[in-house]
Amino acid sequence: MTRDRTELEELIAQACAGDVGAFEALYHQHQAGVYSFVHSQVRAAELAADLTQQTFVRAWESLPRLRRQGAFRGWLYRIAANLVRDEMKSGRARLEVLASDVGDDPALPGASAPGPEDAVVSEEARRAVWAALGELPPEQRAVVVMHHMEDLPVNEIAAALSVRPGTVMSRLARAREALRKRLAPFVEDSDAEM
Repeated sequence: MTRDRTELEELIAQACAGDVGAFEALYHQHQAGVYSFVHSQVRAAELAADLTQQTFVRAWESLPRLRRQGAFRGWLYRIAANLVRDEMKSGRARLEVLASDVGDDPALPGASAPGPEDAVVSEEARRAVWAALGELPPEQRAVVVMHHMEDLPVNEIAAALSVRPGTVMSRLARAREALRKRLAPFVEDSDAEM
């Protein structure tokens, strides 16, 4: 077991015992990922921030009932997914993803900061990726963000979304194929420039 894993488990155990400071540390470790997931679903930054906050409030309230501390991250995303689902059902917010509404999207993880000469191309690529993600059905968009951007394993995504791991894998496969088709012109254009 790695040191990071042990420290995380200690924080979870302390938070389950009512340690507010430990829960605050968990919040700081997971807030950006939860926000990214929620924002990919609802697209409105203010609503995403509100639902992210609600996720952690519910998590704090429900923490004593957490059965497996090792499943904390998946459990947290399940709370977020349920809040997003409830918001979609309520009709209180416009939850369509518009290709033109990508101005305040978070940067894609793993991307290095572009130099001045690459700034225009990087921004165009980022917008193309987010626009393509926005065209996916919500259930496919959710698994792509959770798996590829937040590095959740398939079994944690399955638990978070209350589906079987095979369902997650098929959604990922369909989403990847759809993204490949939608981004093909962009990739071909950038290959032609090289």
